[in-house]
Amino acid sequence: MDRLKELKEARTAALNVIARIDNAISSLDSASSWGLFDILGGGTFSSFIKREKIKDANSDIRGLSASLHTLNKELEDVNMYLPNEISDTVTDGMFDIWFDNIFTDVRVQSEIKQSLRELKDFRMSVVEIVARLDAEIRTLA
Repeated sequence: MDRLKELKEARTAALNVIARIDNAISSLDSASSWGLFDILGGGTFSSFIKREKIKDANSDIRGLSASLHTLNKELEDVNMYLPNEISDTVTDGMFDIWFDNIFTDVRVQSEIKQSLRELKDFRMSVVEIVARLDAEIRTLA
């Protein structure tokens, strides 16, 4: 019975990680849309909104780290990694917003797309863990 309880706790932790990943993906999808608008000449306003969405995504990713720590405690035998944050330095923000240019816009858009791919891949890994947990829970229940 103790094993079943641990499996359910791990499943809950994994679902929490998936929810945080979904939030980050949503923020990055929005940043990507604003980034495309920015590339097409959106100007300072679109750069500012895009930067806010990137900050939201980075906040979600930092929150994901705490959730993943909990999951790792529940699943000590699972070794996972977090995607890197998207660059959000003061210099990046200044160049992207105040010196709005196509080169910076395209570089930031590329970073957003790369992070989206990493988060989606990472999400699939956690979904697979949930499936394995569900299978074992069914055998014990």
